[in-house]
Order: sequence, then structure tokens, then C-alpha cells
Amino acid sequence: MKKRALMVGMLLFSMGFGSGCAYRYYMGIHGPSIRLHPEVHQGFREDSECLNCHHPDRDPKGPPTTHPNFVGCFKCHNDEV
Repeated sequence: MKKRALMVGMLLFSMGFGSGCAYRYYMGIHGPSIRLHPEVHQGFREDSECLNCHHPDRDPKGPPTTHPNFVGCFKCHNDEV
């Protein structure tokens, strides 16, 4: 019984903290909001616009993302401040 509880706990932990925004979004834990820097992100509405500045392989102007292949940047990074 303890082994099963430990396995479930490890699975939940790895889903929540080891898999980027995908599962964290559903748990309500989002990434930093673009609304913290409105002067830089004004008018951005497409994932491609985000990746122009944050893709790690393109000499990013902003902090490089750890998940450049994810889609739906605004689901996790457009929260109210």
C-alpha cells in the first residue's frame, strides 16, 4: 500500500513540475505573465510572435523558453497581474 501511494505521489509530482506548462496550466499554476511587461508585449496574440523573441535556438532577446515546441503560449502567460 505504501509503495502504491509513493508511486502515485511521484507520478503527480513529475506531471506537475517536470512537464512544463501543459499540466501546470490545468492545475492553475501558470508561467510569468506577459502583462508584467506590457510595453514590450503590446499587440502580441500569436505563438510565433512569442517565439521570435523567446526561442532558445534563435538568439533570444527575452528569456529563452524551456518549451519551444508547445503551442498556446497565451494560455499560461497571459494572466492578470
